Amino acid sequence: MNTTDTTTQQALNRYNRLFDNQQYTAIADQLAADLRTDRDSIRVADAMNLITDTALSLCQHPHYAMAWLKLATFCGQNAVTIPTIDAIYAYLLIFQQAKDTRADDFEGTAKALLKAYETTDTSRAAVSCANGVHGWRGRMAYELLAASDYLVQAAIQLLIHGNLPYIREKLQSGLRRLTGALYEGIRESDTPTLFSFKGTYFPDEHDRH
Repeated sequence: MNTTDTTTQQALNRYNRLFDNQQYTAIADQLAADLRTDRDSIRVADAMNLITDTALSLCQHPHYAMAWLKLATFCGQNAVTIPTIDAIYAYLLIFQQAKDTRADDFEGTAKALLKAYETTDTSRAAVSCANGVHGWRGRMAYELLAASDYLVQAAIQLLIHGNLPYIREKLQSGLRRLTGALYEGIRESDTPTLFSFKGTYFPDEHDRH
């Protein structure tokens, strides 16, 4: 048996030893309720497979290192509720070993994605409403709300390990909107100096070292 086979077998042995069927079954029931589907549906099965993969990874199985991220993304994109995320997290902690933070990262990522996705429709509705407000304050508010939407989209992509050029595109769009907001304040307000950030430094590649 080679090293990989040995590691795999050790991971399987640890998983089987620590497996808690009561918690596992309860999570499946919670997921079915959140997803508004049957307990035996494909969507619930897919989620439970991701949970198993993540648990195996926490047992040091070599094939599922990023399973926690797939699980967190699934939870965030499918509006899995906070209590269910907490139940999954508690289950994963059974398997997490010292200095391994992937169960913790799953919890934080899943909850952040859930809340970010929840704000998206509301944020875009606010952008649309602010677009109809006359005067520089309305225009500035519109630009700021639009900037926040782009920045949230960039944050979502960062959390799911999305494409870096796409993240940059969202950041650029957000910065353009933010700049547009500052122009409104400088051009139209009675105290333009309050909206001048000429001393603000943006890091570049030289700050890497």
